[in-house]
Amino acid sequence: MKKMLSIIALGLLVTGCASIMTAEQAAPELNKPLSDKLAIAVVDHRPYVLNGDKEASFEGLSRSGFGIPFSRYTFNNKPMSEFLTNRLAAGLIKTGIDVSSLETTPQTKIEDVKSQDAKTVIIVLNEWKYDYHAFTDNSWYDFNVLIKNKSGEVLINKKFIGEQDVPSLTSNDIQLLYKARFEQAFKDPEIKGLL
Repeated sequence: MKKMLSIIALGLLVTGCASIMTAEQAAPELNKPLSDKLAIAVVDHRPYVLNGDKEASFEGLSRSGFGIPFSRYTFNNKPMSEFLTNRLAAGLIKTGIDVSSLETTPQTKIEDVKSQDAKTVIIVLNEWKYDYHAFTDNSWYDFNVLIKNKSGEVLINKKFIGEQDVPSLTSNDIQLLYKARFEQAFKDPEIKGLL
C-alpha cells in the first residue's frame, strides 16, 4: 500500500496538478471594440482538413525519439474552428460587448459567413499546426482576419503569418500560443479601427 501511495505521489509531482484552462481563462486580452455587438466565426480552410487527410480537431504533430509523427488533437476533440471561436468569443465578452458565435465547417464559404444584426469578424485558418520533437519544435500560423458590415461587405481582409517555438505540449502552453496570436492580430490599428 505504501509503495502504491508513493507511486501516485511521484506521478502527481512529475505531472503536476494543474488543470486545463477553460475558454474563458485562455481567452485573448482584447481592447473594447467601438461596436456594442459583434459576431465571430472561425473557418478552418487548412488544406489537409479540406481534403480529409486530417480531422477538423487536428492541432499538430508530436514525434517519437526516432522522428515518427503522431497526430494530436484539441484536448476536448472539438473542431479547431469551434475551439478557437469559443476562446475569441470569451475574450470579446470580457470587454463587455454582446457577442454571437457563428458555426462553420471546413466547407463553409467565406461569402456565406455574416450576421445581419452586427459586424462579423471572421478568422480564416490557412495554416495552424505545430510539429514537436525533443530536439526541434515549431508552430506555424497563417490566418486572415476579415471584418464584414451588416450587409456582408468586407471592410478589411488582413493576413497574419508567423512561426513560434512550442514551449511544451501541455494544453495550457498551446492555448497560450493561440492567445498571443489573436492578441497580436486584434492590436493591429486597422482592425481596431473597424471594430
